[in-house]
Amino acid sequence: MPLDLTTAQQELDEARALLATLQEQVRDGDDTVTAQQLADQKELIALAELRVTAAERAEKQAAADDLAARATAVGQQVRDLVSEDSTASLVSAVQAVMTAVDTLVSAASARQAAIVEVATAAETMNAELGGSRDDPWPSAAYGFRGSASNYPAGVTALGQGRAFATPVGELLGVALSAALVGRREDRRRAAEMMAGIQTTVQGKAAGVPGLSSALRLTSQQWAALGTVARYESTEQGRRPDQGM
Repeated sequence: MPLDLTTAQQELDEARALLATLQEQVRDGDDTVTAQQLADQKELIALAELRVTAAERAEKQAAADDLAARATAVGQQVRDLVSEDSTASLVSAVQAVMTAVDTLVSAASARQAAIVEVATAAETMNAELGGSRDDPWPSAAYGFRGSASNYPAGVTALGQGRAFATPVGELLGVALSAALVGRREDRRRAAEMMAGIQTTVQGKAAGVPGLSSALRLTSQQWAALGTVARYESTEQGRRPDQGM
């Protein structure tokens, strides 16, 4: 096994220094220094130089091996990240949000329809009770007010509270804003995605392995969509026969 470069260089420096010392002794008239000693020392220097070369090669090879090992490790990390297995939990989370949004849409739509219906009845009843400029709310005598003409439609139970037909999109905005409190940049990006063109969905989903296929609609889901929804889903790359 070759010496480490520092040790090999130190041995070479010592061998050269000793030869220089012997040569200087000869120059000073020391006749005890023999030609064999000088020759042996020169051979030791040659050997030390070879050991330095060996150490340099070993150090270079070790550096190359280390670089290759680190590059291989990074490559494996990259392969792991582009594997669909690595995004399973993220894809499931996206699907869970979509399911939650569907639940919110259904609940909010039903609530909105109910409020509009009751607000319309309250407004009609208020008119029947003789609502006028001088007495705009005769229904207040019965403890309620309601208006379907204003936006959003709303009803008031005097002494109890009010309810408005808040649009689904606004409630979704409330949910996202509350969930992303303290994450202003994420809220901005979410708003941009929702306001932007539908084709951005395809591009963003492609960055999460497995998400594109998870978002693709089934034939049954496609059949249940209206014309506008089909158009937007096609722009998003989610049509059943459409690759993303």
